[in-house]
Amino acid sequence: MQKTPGNIKNSSWNLANILLYPVAFLALTPFFIDRLGENDFGVWMLVNSYVYIAVHIVSFGMGNSITAHVAEAIGKKNDKSLFNYINISTRTIAAISFFTVIAGVIGYVISNYGIVFFGESLDKILIVATLVISVKFWELLYQSMLKGYERYDLASVYNIISKLLVLAAQLALVLRGFGLLEIFVSNFILNLIMAIVQAIVSYKQVKGYKFSFVRSKLERSNLFHFGLWTWLQTIISVLAYQLDRFVVAIFLGPAITGYYILASTIINHMHMAFGAVVSWLLPKISRKKESDSNIKLYFTSLRSFLTGFSLLVILLTYLLYRPVFTLWLGAEKFDKMNDFFRLFLVFEAFLLLTIVPLFYLNAVKMLKFITSLELMYKSGVIIGLLVAFAIVPTGNSIIVGQIIALAVLIPVEYFLINKRILFDSPLKESVLTIFPSAMIALTILFSQWYLGMAFTLAGAVVFKVYFLDAKRFNLKLLLE
Repeated sequence: MQKTPGNIKNSSWNLANILLYPVAFLALTPFFIDRLGENDFGVWMLVNSYVYIAVHIVSFGMGNSITAHVAEAIGKKNDKSLFNYINISTRTIAAISFFTVIAGVIGYVISNYGIVFFGESLDKILIVATLVISVKFWELLYQSMLKGYERYDLASVYNIISKLLVLAAQLALVLRGFGLLEIFVSNFILNLIMAIVQAIVSYKQVKGYKFSFVRSKLERSNLFHFGLWTWLQTIISVLAYQLDRFVVAIFLGPAITGYYILASTIINHMHMAFGAVVSWLLPKISRKKESDSNIKLYFTSLRSFLTGFSLLVILLTYLLYRPVFTLWLGAEKFDKMNDFFRLFLVFEAFLLLTIVPLFYLNAVKMLKFITSLELMYKSGVIIGLLVAFAIVPTGNSIIVGQIIALAVLIPVEYFLINKRILFDSPLKESVLTIFPSAMIALTILFSQWYLGMAFTLAGAVVFKVYFLDAKRFNLKLLLE
């Protein structure tokens, strides 16, 4: 497999991978809501959350671990370790997928005995969705291997094709009057076909590779140790960023849930797009950490770039989303989502500051440290949303509780990061790093144009003086 370097190329393919499908899906969302109804659409979004959660939890952190260790073996030019990592990963994913299929079969057998958990129709949908999850693990394996080679282009192409095929099938089925069960059956069939295609292509491109059952304790230990910590991070993330959807579903009903999840999904893909811009950091740092003594400049440079880029996107989104979303959804549907979306924009203005630390600290294998940081602020998010909902039981209050938690705990996270790796002024790192985000948040929360201009200008000045200081920002690193 030939490695294709280039941070800009990798970032571009990552963005395409993250954005193409959600843009296409969101364009069709009004059609799906009208044809399926608000209740079924809400159930569809909730089952998609179940698939997402299961794939990320039951994979036990293998995705990032495979990427990091494949990249590390390539950096060391050690084919033996590389092949061992791929063999172990393949066997592990096979076992996980097998037991997931068994869970689906057990669910099918139970349903045949007339035992119902969520309703006969929803139970059947969840069984098929479980089979979809079993196939998703294989896609995770092949795309993680390609990312380890820094072939984000190939990983993205396969993922884009798979998702757009699924979406086309969903559109055709809904047009023909089919429901959610048939939609998930088509998901399973098409994902299975694409997984087989990716398997054939991915393994052939690893030159000299042959599958083996030979065990290697060192590589197995490395993969599972790294996977364990990233798995814990994933569990923390899922609890923090998916719990709110189920709270809304249980207490406020599926119709409101559909609009809440729709707003959340748009912001989630925005966050993923921001992460995609810098996700090449994980394999690159894994490869360079043995020889480059100044890799922390990657951290500060990427943080500066991502903060400026992301806040600009959030600001532009805030200025443009009302007319665009009204045209897209129609005035009535937009009104049901508007407040959710605006508050989620504020939430993302703070959350984006956690992206670079997550990639960088995992890449340098400061696994316990980054996991403890993730646990700290995401536990705060969970507590914030539950307390806020207990006080005022609305969807808006849930988001406000999360925003308050992030505004308090992100400065604490950067204070601790500074003590471990940056060694800069603690006051600057814990206050100035969050200041531009806070200004954009205030711009969104206060509707008066003159206040918005003042807040935005103040944030831009601090960003220019602090984030773009020559000690913290090196453009050449971003253009390698």
